[in-house]
Amino acid sequence: MIFEQKLREKKLKVTPQRIAILQEIKKGGHIGIEEIYENIKTRYPSISLATVYKNITSLYEANLLREIKIPQHKQKYELVCEHHIHVVCQKCGKLEDVFLDSKNIVNLCREATHYELINANVMLIGICSHCK
Repeated sequence: MIFEQKLREKKLKVTPQRIAILQEIKKGGHIGIEEIYENIKTRYPSISLATVYKNITSLYEANLLREIKIPQHKQKYELVCEHHIHVVCQKCGKLEDVFLDSKNIVNLCREATHYELINANVMLIGICSHCK
């Protein structure tokens, strides 16, 4: 993914800090704001946590990032990519992507509620093999 191009497409200014944030999210897969900040402040010592928060908000609003809300944990962010299901361990908080076709779930919900469904965010909670 060419981050500079994506930022320009979304009419966002291309800055080294934004590129670093996107690179950290790509590297981490699912990552929290504080972790992003800790990872990039060595490269950009003058960056503040508030700057990271503001940039995450801008990137989220531009639909470059997806927010993942995990029960009893701080939210994490990932790059917007093809739709997938999240599986999270209730004990350690490990988060994994599972690429399954969720069309059946969406269709069943549409039939049950008569909603015009726009998006599906599915999170399954369990206990990972390491924590069993």
